[in-house]
Amino acid sequence: MSLPRFVAGKLAKSATRIIGTHWGDSFPFYYVSEFPKSGGTWTARMIADYLQLPFPQHTILPIGFSAVIQNHWAYHPKFKRVFYPYRDGRDVIVSYFFDRLREARYSDRPVKQRVRRIYDKLLGKDYQPQDIVRLLPKFMDFEYSKPGRGSRLNWRQHIESWYDPDNRQHVAYFSYEQLLNDCAGTLGRAIQRITGEEIDPWRIQTTVEKFSMVRQSGRTPGEEDLTQHIRKGVAGDWLNHFTRAAAEQFNDLAGDALVTLGYEQDRHWVDRYEYVTA
Repeated sequence: MSLPRFVAGKLAKSATRIIGTHWGDSFPFYYVSEFPKSGGTWTARMIADYLQLPFPQHTILPIGFSAVIQNHWAYHPKFKRVFYPYRDGRDVIVSYFFDRLREARYSDRPVKQRVRRIYDKLLGKDYQPQDIVRLLPKFMDFEYSKPGRGSRLNWRQHIESWYDPDNRQHVAYFSYEQLLNDCAGTLGRAIQRITGEEIDPWRIQTTVEKFSMVRQSGRTPGEEDLTQHIRKGVAGDWLNHFTRAAAEQFNDLAGDALVTLGYEQDRHWVDRYEYVTA
């Protein structure tokens, strides 16, 4: 009896990680390491296109050739040539909410039924994704206490594991917001840092245009589609969905990481915003 595809995929990812930590320099691998919903797929596609390397996704076989490897793993010192895109954790949890419930409602992937059972039990069988303001606190608690989907760490733990720009010269750090603001410049600087080669301005611009939201989805940033992996493509959307209570909850769960990444100056950020009401 053959293994279910999602089980085979998980085994393949684990085997690829072992290959990378033991023999990765022989190929070599270029890693795009991120917490889910931080722009990693977008980044990996652009890097693979610019470097003219394969970007295998959803493979059920271990990867044993030079390629761009997107992952949600914890930091490992043997990972070299690493791109680490990060994103405001408040936007991450909102994007994660919609994406997880999209999988439960609209996805045709084999894990759909398993994901649906989890969130039916957590949120109630009659929940609606549009009711995020009411549902987000419960979802947030669950995802921070039981992280999954490729990462055994929650967002705060993932940042704590990876973010050390002063001591990890083999990692190129940049934010999702920087990509939105200046994609060609941000991506070009990261690739140059990792490869040590001068960037071709025409090639990098061509790559960025090829993978723009308009080209990939037919929608402009901010134009929402709850059924698609690329839902909205903007920064700061958390303010449309956070109540004051949700902000305080996030601050308790991951406020230090917001300060570490420079999204806020201190833990008193909760007092500086206006919020939606439940």
